[in-house]
Amino acid sequence: MAASAALAGSAPAIAPAQGASPALIWRDIARLNILCLAQSSAGVDQAVQARLCERARGLAAQGAPVPVRAVALGDPAVLAPDAVTILIHASVEPGARLLALSVRPFRNSAEQTATLFAAAPRAVDLRGGDAATDRALAAALTETLPWRARPAGARPIR
Repeated sequence: MAASAALAGSAPAIAPAQGASPALIWRDIARLNILCLAQSSAGVDQAVQARLCERARGLAAQGAPVPVRAVALGDPAVLAPDAVTILIHASVEPGARLLALSVRPFRNSAEQTATLFAAAPRAVDLRGGDAATDRALAAALTETLPWRARPAGARPIR
């Protein structure tokens, strides 16, 4: 337990699930950024991107021990060494009923904090409305953010 508390650094609220150590990417963070990109063959879909980013910001902020804010491409906050940025990449074709979604954390650090594989990509049936997108985002964020982790720990790899 003492090793776990030392690893958590100044962010003790980012507690690992049942004694597991949190990934190094979360050590000593002061803020969480949300950066979204929603693309289609027609280019960036600004409306989908804005809605997705705001919903993700709201979900990530629930129980967060640090401030959470949405940022835009090119925002220098992404490179702050005390910040983790959640990258949300979505793809949807105009007129299509399916949204492909991936979520992964990024931290600009000289330390070995890279997360090579994060939450599994998801496909969302857009006929389910915002509720379907919210469920997919919530599930991906639960696999990514330590403060949203299930009490039983991370989902096992099968």
